[in-house]
Amino acid sequence: MTFEELQKIVYDAGIVGAGGAGFPTHRKFSDKVKQIIVNAAECEPLMMVDHHILEHHLQALVDTLNVLIDTMGADEAIIGIKGKNMHLLDTKIVASLEGTKVRIKEIPDIYPAGDEVVLTYETTGKIIPEGAIPVMVGVMVINVETVYNIHCAITNGQPVTQKYVTIGGDVDEDITVKVPVGMKIKALLEATGHGDLDGKAVINGGPMMGRLVDLENDSVTKTTKGLLIFPETHSIIQRKRMPISMTLKRASAACCNCTMCSDMCPRNLLGYNINVHKTVRAASHSEVTDSESFLQSALCCGCGVCTVIGCQQMLDPQKISMDVKGALGRKGLRRQNNQAPQQVRPERASRLVSSSVLIDRLGIRKYVKAHVERKYIDFAPNEVYIELKQHVGKPASATVKVGDTVKVGDVVAQTAYEDLGTTMHASIDGKVKAVTDRFVIIER
Repeated sequence: MTFEELQKIVYDAGIVGAGGAGFPTHRKFSDKVKQIIVNAAECEPLMMVDHHILEHHLQALVDTLNVLIDTMGADEAIIGIKGKNMHLLDTKIVASLEGTKVRIKEIPDIYPAGDEVVLTYETTGKIIPEGAIPVMVGVMVINVETVYNIHCAITNGQPVTQKYVTIGGDVDEDITVKVPVGMKIKALLEATGHGDLDGKAVINGGPMMGRLVDLENDSVTKTTKGLLIFPETHSIIQRKRMPISMTLKRASAACCNCTMCSDMCPRNLLGYNINVHKTVRAASHSEVTDSESFLQSALCCGCGVCTVIGCQQMLDPQKISMDVKGALGRKGLRRQNNQAPQQVRPERASRLVSSSVLIDRLGIRKYVKAHVERKYIDFAPNEVYIELKQHVGKPASATVKVGDTVKVGDVVAQTAYEDLGTTMHASIDGKVKAVTDRFVIIER
């Protein structure tokens, strides 16, 4: 197929990054891409979706990567996977890759191995310039599930109407299920036997970067990777619930400017000019004359190493940096003096954070299961809430009205092709119950 045909297929299928912010995938494609990096790091603890896809759909991933290589004229595709997970891969398929343009690259069991800047370095040795995107160094980073969704779109014309989700944490059995996009998270948990949440809270995503779930309003989106249940008293929940005003007050009173948050920052260790302690001090003491301390927050990926590993005062540099970054973004303010680091810092090797250390520091060792069961459950929600903004960029606009009859796969909302956005589809058969500024609601 042509480059334009590939982009149109992916746009029509509504494919976005299946983890993280949900960047519209068709806009990542470029003839400048020479290396396609598949993020198979399964970065955060307790997340197990990619495990299932790697174990059961590796050949589909390889076939799709060959299509992407040919269409974009890339040199190679690299599947970056932690060495401890190599057992998931079919050895015959791995052997068949010898001499091809697709290869497997074992990466260390560190956090945050899934950050595109860290992953690019670990797989290619390249350092993405500060504030730049991977294509600036000839790289495209793409998630395992995203590649599988492209496979489904190319081979079957299948749009994204379902999402793989891991349910884990303080539960008897961790499971991975495939869920209709738009199913209420509360309904999903009830359907899987986790309806009793008295004294517990739920995180959408991993324990480090995930956000607290609003059980009355939140639904499964194209970027929902995992739902983790923890006691409300757990430090992870308490930290996420603390308002930014209190976080800033605590930093103002207790930060001793030791620089440990900066010293452990994974991007700082790659040579980035990001000094988290300066942002913390500037924000908590209202030192508004030091604009660079605020603007450098644009380089923060929000991984949380500064908070969980770096800070010995139990403060939250991660929350402060991300709050500042968000505020600057809403104002359209950007950091201008972006640099291209020439080499990593010499101390990096001794400061890498292993997943095991992170698990212990988070206090979640008892929630780590030896096995995550893939449960084949036929979910049949009475209604789904299709969010109009499940991606980076411009929200989709509804293409249906109340009372319209739709079937699974029908387009219900869309962002114009020339804008940064994607397409939304019905995930159940039914009628459009309501169209709001946030949802297209479909009921059976």
